[in-house]
Amino acid sequence: MSKPRDDRQKDLLLPALDQIIDLGHPLVRLAALIDWKFLDERFSSVCQTGLGQP
Repeated sequence: MSKPRDDRQKDLLLPALDQIIDLGHPLVRLAALIDWKFLDERFSSVCQTGLGQP
């Protein structure tokens, strides 16, 4: 019997995102400082999943 396919395997032809972008770039460093969980909770009351509004 063959092993089930491992979907976690990375695509060998595509580099990982952290290999493409400069981790020292100011915007990347700024993104690490932002409290994304707070923003997610704050905006979740006005944003809903699904189709967009006209």
